[in-house]
Amino acid sequence: MRRISEEAADLNLCDHCLGRLYGMLGHGLSNLDRGRAIRIVVAMERNEEYREHKECDICGGIFSRLEDYARYVVDLLREYEFSTFSVGSKFSDDVLEKEKEYVSRYSSEEYAEPIGREFNRELGKRISQLTGKEADLANPDVTVIVDTEYDDVRLEIKPLFLYGRYRKLVRGIPQTKWPSGKYAESVEELIAKPVMELTGGEGHALHGMGREDIDVRMLGTGRPFVLEIKRPKRRTLDLEEIMRRINEYASGKVEVTELRYATRADVRRVKEAKPRKRYRVAVQVNATRDEVEKALEGIVGKVRQRTPRRVAHRRADRVRIRHVYEARLVGEDNGAYVIEILAESGTYIKELMHGDDGRTRPSLAELLGKEVEVAYLDVLEILDGE
Repeated sequence: MRRISEEAADLNLCDHCLGRLYGMLGHGLSNLDRGRAIRIVVAMERNEEYREHKECDICGGIFSRLEDYARYVVDLLREYEFSTFSVGSKFSDDVLEKEKEYVSRYSSEEYAEPIGREFNRELGKRISQLTGKEADLANPDVTVIVDTEYDDVRLEIKPLFLYGRYRKLVRGIPQTKWPSGKYAESVEELIAKPVMELTGGEGHALHGMGREDIDVRMLGTGRPFVLEIKRPKRRTLDLEEIMRRINEYASGKVEVTELRYATRADVRRVKEAKPRKRYRVAVQVNATRDEVEKALEGIVGKVRQRTPRRVAHRRADRVRIRHVYEARLVGEDNGAYVIEILAESGTYIKELMHGDDGRTRPSLAELLGKEVEVAYLDVLEILDGE
């Protein structure tokens, strides 16, 4: 079987689309080169004049507009800092069906290249020439998406990720923005505001290694987090300056350390981590010091916790088995006993103290046989290995 049909030279196709019918043949050639070569050879065999085809039954002449597309894309990209990019495209079903028909009649899937692949590559070459930036299909800062049917171009901007650790120094602040607007600020907003100002981002999200309750402080070396900035206009940042601005803006409320660039993989790592945590909890109970110390021995080990009443409206009602590694009395504070606890990730410490009407067993309240009230709770340490 002849791999290239002489009939193909007479088709009402541009040289790009003609050459693409045989795109897997002839190394080192562009499809434009292939199309022209086919028509030149056929014209020589027929002793005819070579004629360039600009109209096209497949692409409608879109390849003649590549320069216009490239300049338009570059104009859209001017407000964004980026080092790498990729190009994607969408063609109508009519175009894809026509291409399939021509391939089946004059070539084969073995030899032909899809129109989208050539369009993406050729547009990418022109964007690279105009911007000096490199194409990167695996992990681009910007992805250009061209919908050729509606002549629409949009940009997908890779988020900027920053890893760090935060300390929450006061009570009464949620980790993330409260949907109802009940709380005026959050850890996320206090950290994100200076970053948003410097990056020109359009949105943000805080991904924490767990979360503390609103009335709980996060002390020690802080809680690992990744801040995601959506559609940032600037990516090259002075991280020391950003930390300074965050800590100045959130002074006395939140403090950030160890800020560095991160990736989406860091988000997964932070969200999936199950580190042990050390807590300090103050409880009020009508019991002696000896009685409390004895009862604390009884909560070390496996603990059965049913979803607490206070979070049952937003979490599945089920029983979880958690492990308490240490529980010791370390002092007193205004008539309350101060206890330090080392426990498995996901342990409800308040319920471990007051029992939640028997939903947590054993609990300090159950072992003492007395009512226990939690005065305050702090997270002292997250043992994540960093």
